[in-house]
Amino acid sequence: MRMGTSGLARYARAAGIVAIMSTLVGCGGLSLLPRENDIENTNFKSYQEVEAAFSSITPGATAASQLRDMGFDAAQSPNVEILSYLGVMERFMPRDSVKFDDLAMPVQSCIQARDRCTAYVFHPKRLHQERTGNILLDLFGFRRTTVNYGWSAEVVLLVQDGRVAYKVMSGKPHILDYHNKIQPLGPFQDFGDMTVRTAVRLF
Repeated sequence: MRMGTSGLARYARAAGIVAIMSTLVGCGGLSLLPRENDIENTNFKSYQEVEAAFSSITPGATAASQLRDMGFDAAQSPNVEILSYLGVMERFMPRDSVKFDDLAMPVQSCIQARDRCTAYVFHPKRLHQERTGNILLDLFGFRRTTVNYGWSAEVVLLVQDGRVAYKVMSGKPHILDYHNKIQPLGPFQDFGDMTVRTAVRLF
């Protein structure tokens, strides 16, 4: 079976790229593989720092104006949620799954205070994404292995009459996820998938 000119050109280009990449790998070209992508939306350096700052907040005593110096700046921290007392109800009583009387007393008081009640939900996190594995398999799309690691937290602070009335923290102190994407046909996988979809539509 004869191969068309376009087919020969395509395979020639692929062979040329393989040769170039093999040379680069031999010369330390592994640095060409994307190594890290950082997502940092907080000044906290670690999960432990968040815990320490959270522990320093004393409900009933800590003023809302002090939170900024503790690292919880509602005006500057990214992705902060600011909830009214209605939002507090939705968060602590989702779809009426929890009765009002079952809530902690400070939460009940904050809801009853209505416009004098505000909740701040902070989402500090530091996540890193790193591609690992064989550079040729990765760049040609045969196999890509990605490692996600870092930490994330959620801090909820209820403020009533200018002071923190209630606090709660949850999170993931150690995130480590591996993702493998394998395409047996490599760079021709998308072409093959497209061909199959076209054949299904025609027949």
